[in-house]
Amino acid sequence: MKKLFAILLTVALIVSAVCVLAACNGNKTDVAAAIEAAEKMTLEELEAASKKEFEDNPDAVFNADSLTSGIKKALSAFAEKYDWLNFANSEDVKENPDALKGKNAVYNSKKGSEYQPKLTAAKKSNAYIADFVMIQDASFVDSLVKDKFLLSYVPQGSEFQLSETNPLVGVTFNKVFMYNNSVVGKDQLKNVWQLTGKDGSTLKGIDKVSYQSPLGEDVNMSFLIMLTSPDACEKLTKAYKSYFGQDYVKEADYENIGYKFVAEFIKNVEYWHKSDSTEVKEINNEDKKDGRVVFAGLCKLKDYPGYKVEPSDPSYYKEVVSAAGWNQDVEGFPGFVYNMWTLIPSTAKLPYTACLFTRYLLTKDGYSAGWGGVLGYYSANSKIGSVDGDPSLAKWKEMAVVEDVAYINSVYGSVSKFINQQMSTTSAAK
Repeated sequence: MKKLFAILLTVALIVSAVCVLAACNGNKTDVAAAIEAAEKMTLEELEAASKKEFEDNPDAVFNADSLTSGIKKALSAFAEKYDWLNFANSEDVKENPDALKGKNAVYNSKKGSEYQPKLTAAKKSNAYIADFVMIQDASFVDSLVKDKFLLSYVPQGSEFQLSETNPLVGVTFNKVFMYNNSVVGKDQLKNVWQLTGKDGSTLKGIDKVSYQSPLGEDVNMSFLIMLTSPDACEKLTKAYKSYFGQDYVKEADYENIGYKFVAEFIKNVEYWHKSDSTEVKEINNEDKKDGRVVFAGLCKLKDYPGYKVEPSDPSYYKEVVSAAGWNQDVEGFPGFVYNMWTLIPSTAKLPYTACLFTRYLLTKDGYSAGWGGVLGYYSANSKIGSVDGDPSLAKWKEMAVVEDVAYINSVYGSVSKFINQQMSTTSAAK
């Protein structure tokens, strides 16, 4: 009996220690286990698990943090779908704290530069920050995924066709070089080397380039880094020969042709705009109808004031391109394709609801609620197509420079240092 008691006491102490460790580590194990379980559930089972989370904790609030307002629209529609959820927008709550009363599904608008330190701090202290996050910046996301602070739930079923699941991509975007058609003319930009300001054998250089500083805009930094990648260098080399009429000969100052393009492009930028949205909105402003070529998200055309057609109108594509457009057949590449990842923090309090919401976003209804009908948004579920007139995501990936997390991380230190050196002499750095 004494031996049995000793054994039981030892087991009890081990269990107690495990429980203490689990408490110290928050609910990381629980969240990972919940996600694993959710991936094996039917939709009905996952819905029941989400509902039970709120039944077990009536004061629980599902927090969804994101850099894209599409999540606000999608979460609102998601909450309408389930009777145990009531939606609130954090911006409304700021103005009126009572707006949160009776609400348990909250969208929180975030900015990357401000949100990243908060995510890092939450990871270090193993603290709760949200139940769901949708963020960008390949290098930053990768580190949090490797540390298993941000986890992926991958929905199963015949309605999903997902290729990028570790981490899980929710929505893909692109940035292109766009302009006011009435001033620039849709055929002016035909080769990327025009953006260095140098004249080619048949085309003229373009000197009125508007770009958001890569020192503050993560996506723009990733784009410039990707220009040094093998695929981008191949595109640049072919475009160089077409533009200048001769083969590129490696220069001692540059590791490859991508470095050369980056340096000359940065030197040629005339306008360092602060916001893509604002710049696109004002591209028709009389003060800015100067032929500038703006690098900005294609989706920002939804805010362009040069046309009066809603995205839901069948003539949307035709009208928006007639007012402000881009040339998707630019020699070299027409722009940059990048992702926004759909992730669940390991400290989430409502993991099953986070999984259910993630699943909803990747359905046709969920995607349509957040981003449907607008140029420049592409679902990670390839069974959901792009807007009529807008090339498919697969086509954009063929034409454009595509974000590659592994490549960015492998060269980030050296290439970002090179970019910072080039930026030190520009007005954007002053």
